[in-house]
Amino acid sequence: MDKNNNPNIENYIKILSIFIDSSSITKLKQVDGTFYLKKYSKLTIIENKDLENSFCILIYGAIRHYIINNNKTEQTLRFTLSGNMLCQYQPAEYLCCISECIILSIPNSVLEEIGEYVHLKTYTQNTIQENLKFEINLLRTSPEERYKKLCEQYQYIFLLVPLKYIASFLGITPQALCRIRKRLLTS
Repeated sequence: MDKNNNPNIENYIKILSIFIDSSSITKLKQVDGTFYLKKYSKLTIIENKDLENSFCILIYGAIRHYIINNNKTEQTLRFTLSGNMLCQYQPAEYLCCISECIILSIPNSVLEEIGEYVHLKTYTQNTIQENLKFEINLLRTSPEERYKKLCEQYQYIFLLVPLKYIASFLGITPQALCRIRKRLLTS
């Protein structure tokens, strides 16, 4: 990405500052070929090769992570929303853009050059571990409790993600999700 011709570069750097300290941001600005932006249209399946060997942040949009079960149905595993790190947890996992998406990638080689690779690798592993704990805890509760925890964790998810994907994530049908929402609204 040509940093000089992109008016949004400062916004991207602000997002990066969540993950990388200010001295490393300064170094990143000086390295050619540091940032790669890729736009994806709605319903695009993101290939693993687009994420490999890079630190990726979802700048804009929403992505659904899912697998295809033995009975050939899709099971939503998690969502990545704007401003969050994007990574694939397992090779059999698919990533689908729920909306138009923009992904910012920084090659691992650049991160090694500025001394941030180990830090971000550790950060990524910790984030994955936290997300997996959340997902495991969801499995141990009733559908209504899963819904409540999801609302606590992702307050705006219902504005960004279709109900059928949220129901799949919660392990229930869209109809059951509607009943839970209605019951909680009337109580």
